[in-house]
Amino acid sequence: MSANQIDFGLNVPLEEMIATEAGSAYKKPWHRLERGLRLNRLRMFVEDISTKRSLKAEEKEALLQLLMKSLDKKLLNSKTAVEYDQEEQVIKEIKPLIMHQAANGTVLFQLLEKRNAVTFRKRVTGGGTSTTTGEQV
Repeated sequence: MSANQIDFGLNVPLEEMIATEAGSAYKKPWHRLERGLRLNRLRMFVEDISTKRSLKAEEKEALLQLLMKSLDKKLLNSKTAVEYDQEEQVIKEIKPLIMHQAANGTVLFQLLEKRNAVTFRKRVTGGGTSTTTGEQV
C-alpha cells in the first residue's frame, strides 16, 4: 500500500464514529435536518402514504414532486408544518397537505400555503387629519 492510499477499513474508531453520526443524523428536530435528510424522510413518508392509501405510481410520483417543490419553496421548513417524530425518525403528518379524490377515482394532492396577513393603514388624503398624530395634513 502506498503512502497516498488510506484503508479506512482498518481504522475501527473512525468507522465507529461515522456509524454513530449516521445513526444520530435523523434524531434532530425537523427544522434542524439538512435538506438531503429531509428529502429522504419525505420519500419515506410518500412510501408510507402510498401503501396505506394504495396509491398508483403516478399519484405517488405527483405527491413526491409536490413535497419536493414545497420544500424548495420553504413551505415545509417549520416544525408547525411538519410533525416529525425524532425518536422514530419519521414524519407523522404534514399539516397543510390535503388529499382530494376526483370523480374518476384518482387522488389529487394540494399543499395549502399559509399567507401572512399584512394590514395597511389607510392614509387620509386631502384636508383631513393624520391617523397617527391627529394633526392637520
